[in-house]
Amino acid sequence: MRVYFKEDFEPYGRRGEIKDVSDGLARNLLIRKGIAIPATESIIKHVRTVEEQKKEKSERLKKIAEKEAEELNGKTFEFAEVSKEDGELYGSIRKENIEEKIRKRFNFKSDFEVLIDEPIKKTGRYEVEVLFMKQYKAKIKIVVKPKVEK
Repeated sequence: MRVYFKEDFEPYGRRGEIKDVSDGLARNLLIRKGIAIPATESIIKHVRTVEEQKKEKSERLKKIAEKEAEELNGKTFEFAEVSKEDGELYGSIRKENIEEKIRKRFNFKSDFEVLIDEPIKKTGRYEVEVLFMKQYKAKIKIVVKPKVEK
């Protein structure tokens, strides 16, 4: 019997899926407990429509992320931080600081993540990768200058 799962029920099916299961399992457990309902033609059509809409939305978001990655690629961001004479910072510049600076300068709709292994702790120039939707990369430059105190 074909059923539409209203809830996750491992290992048989996940919420929103249509699966073929034995008649006994469908009638005696899945339908009786409200985990699934019989898959009628209208339900099957609805599920296909929802899947197509999800796919279209995903494609739109990928195009936006690719465009935003291209727009960000090659940009330079400057930080002025208090440092010692040898250029070592009293604090550090973490990926969250860089992400915040990007958000202030650009109004990106996509999710992105700055890829640095450890915080920046010295003045100088750095090249950093930014990953959009875990798929599209952009390289940016980070310039850390000593902050001049008055």
